[in-house]
Amino acid sequence: MDSNGSNTINPTWEIIKRIAKWIVILAITVFMCYVIYRIRAVVISVLAAVLLTYILLPGVEWLCRKRSRRLHPKTQRLLATILVFAVGLSLFAAGISLFISPFTNELNDFVSSFGDYQKTFLDFLHSTWESLPEEGRDIVMAIDYSKVSAWAKDYLEGLLQIAGSSIKVMLELVLIPVLAFYFVYDYRTITSELYSLIPRSRRREAIRIGRMSGEMLQSYIFGQLILCIIAGVLTGIFLSLLNIKYVVVLALFAGVTRAIPVIGPLASGIPIVLVGALSSPGRIEVPLYLMLFVIAVHFSESKFIMPQLIGRRLRLHPAVVIVVLLIAAEFFGLIGMFLAAPVAAIIRQIIKQYYVMPRDAGERALPNSAN
Repeated sequence: MDSNGSNTINPTWEIIKRIAKWIVILAITVFMCYVIYRIRAVVISVLAAVLLTYILLPGVEWLCRKRSRRLHPKTQRLLATILVFAVGLSLFAAGISLFISPFTNELNDFVSSFGDYQKTFLDFLHSTWESLPEEGRDIVMAIDYSKVSAWAKDYLEGLLQIAGSSIKVMLELVLIPVLAFYFVYDYRTITSELYSLIPRSRRREAIRIGRMSGEMLQSYIFGQLILCIIAGVLTGIFLSLLNIKYVVVLALFAGVTRAIPVIGPLASGIPIVLVGALSSPGRIEVPLYLMLFVIAVHFSESKFIMPQLIGRRLRLHPAVVIVVLLIAAEFFGLIGMFLAAPVAAIIRQIIKQYYVMPRDAGERALPNSAN
């Protein structure tokens, strides 16, 4: 009787312990999410510093591999870090100074000409009014164009004034490179200290996960940077060939928004087509050419260029990407949207290999995914 009682109690006790374990995990997860939300401004700065670290770290590692007998390894790494940061920040400053003047002039010109573009758009709607069905006419009449145009003009004027009056923004612009400098210089020390906090029995798995995550993030960041440059350059060349105004603004906008998966190309494609149509009202073929160009660039990037640069490690459905982008944007802004896809892919990989699949299969598969 005792043995039967113990046999009955043991499975029940195991179920209770399992439920309690998941309750504790859920409570810790909710608490961590709350803490991250409260310190999201700090998290955004750290994420920006991590992005800068992954961009500059390969250059420092390459210089450190060229050993010098006259310099101590730490001294050599310090000098390599200073050199790479100086070159990187100089190139960034040169790029900003090269584009800031034409960008500001074109944006000012667009804001001052916004009323003319509004009139052109309304004339276009009036010319196509007769071809619209009755339901379409009701929708057009219901729109308050004065409020829409006022909002758009205020938004554009706000873009011109974002630059640097905020002390918080200036502090972040200083702190992010400083934080990234320490990340790059003490990269091995910081990672060793983090791994030392993990129990020895789990440390090897943590190192595998860390390497897989680092390689995925690094390939994703460099791949997206290359795609941004390609999108910006191609957009600038194509708009110049069509003699469309605001080439610098639209090319930079296309390059920056391309960093956001799925949504980015759409966000840049719509303004490009609209501005091209409004700035060339007598050329009906221009919007069609621009639409075909946006579709062709997005298709070639997503189907050919992106798999070659980033690989197929993400393997996320576009619907999943949109959901995680919206969640990341709510908490962490543009940087969160940039990193949402690879972070979601890393989390999915960890859950799949350590919870869905058997542990031994996960341990065999993880090193292959990092290669």
